[in-house]
Amino acid sequence: MFLAGNIERSILHLDLDTFFVSVERLKNSRLIGKPVIIGGMSDRGVVSSCSYEARKYGVHSAQPMVTAVRLCPDGIDGSL
Repeated sequence: MFLAGNIERSILHLDLDTFFVSVERLKNSRLIGKPVIIGGMSDRGVVSSCSYEARKYGVHSAQPMVTAVRLCPDGIDGSL
């Protein structure tokens, strides 16, 4: 796509849904291959990131943590 003045514009799309999980796994390799859920643990906390292993249970970003823990009781809070 070209704009006025022949300046080329690019669009970059990054899938960062598992970014925080990747960071925690770099810090703690024991989390590799396990269902990891990262988010707030208050009454109104939500999932900010989850591993693909946790997604198999139906967990996803922006989901209430209460729901995520119910769907994946063996999920590990990677932010600990």
